[in-house]
Amino acid sequence: MTLYLDVIWFLNFCIDYVLISLTAYVLKRNASKKRILFASLLASSYVFLIIFPELMLFSQPVMKFILSVFIMIVAFGFKRFKFVMKNIAMFYFVSFVTGGGIFGLHYFMQSDAVIMNGVITTKSSGMGDPISWLFVVVGVPLLWYFSKKRVDDISVEKMDSNSLVKVSIKIDQTIISANGLIDTGNKLYDPISKMPVMILDMNKHGDSFPEVIRTAAKDVLALNTDDNEHPWLNRLRIVPYRAVGHQQFLACLKPDHVEIEKEGVSLVSPQCLIGLSWTVLSSEGQFDAIVHPKMSMQHVQAS
Repeated sequence: MTLYLDVIWFLNFCIDYVLISLTAYVLKRNASKKRILFASLLASSYVFLIIFPELMLFSQPVMKFILSVFIMIVAFGFKRFKFVMKNIAMFYFVSFVTGGGIFGLHYFMQSDAVIMNGVITTKSSGMGDPISWLFVVVGVPLLWYFSKKRVDDISVEKMDSNSLVKVSIKIDQTIISANGLIDTGNKLYDPISKMPVMILDMNKHGDSFPEVIRTAAKDVLALNTDDNEHPWLNRLRIVPYRAVGHQQFLACLKPDHVEIEKEGVSLVSPQCLIGLSWTVLSSEGQFDAIVHPKMSMQHVQAS
């Protein structure tokens, strides 16, 4: 059987480039494309073990690890030993995760690729069939995109889980319990009292409010209070905010207090407003309130 090393090398080079690029993305390394290119060239040179039996020493696990060290140094440089080891650990993790996708994609596409000493080779023509080239041209970029999206999803889920809190809002005798997300991008304040504003999803908690407050939440400027003397109207505030280039107004209530529970610790934020929004805050239902970051800083221990 004739082996076309240029084809084999190119296939491995593409896969190595994907793995190193994904490692850089996960670890937020500012590696240049040139360094990743050179590291991929070094990694893909492993295919030459096929034609040089005297180099089979590099097929041993220890030598493979040493080669990985050089690959990571070429890609990301050397700052300290811990830095290099972290890069190597993530490189192997990414390789193991995406490796399953590579094998699965090959099996699904029924290509003629096989594994020989850890190197992807072809087993019939030596050149690879059109499906093999389709894998290189289309499959590898799709695999990179899929893996990148999964990393993004994991990062978002981790961020959300670290920022989720239990919120208890007390207004007169009414207590509203919600799942809150501490949003560091929430900079909404009442311009008069300077109190921070948290947002509550009225789609879930609207039934806890009287009709006049629900009406105000839908259109605060159209509210007519002449024929209504509900005591909660005295708590009503109108807070302006800017959205997509134009000014809008948000109906807010001043609660008796808001209690925030995170990691088993309950804290009370004494000075805040509750913004009433009919916009769904979380499409997946993970939270139904957006907590102002200052509310988790300006607090007193709950009794």
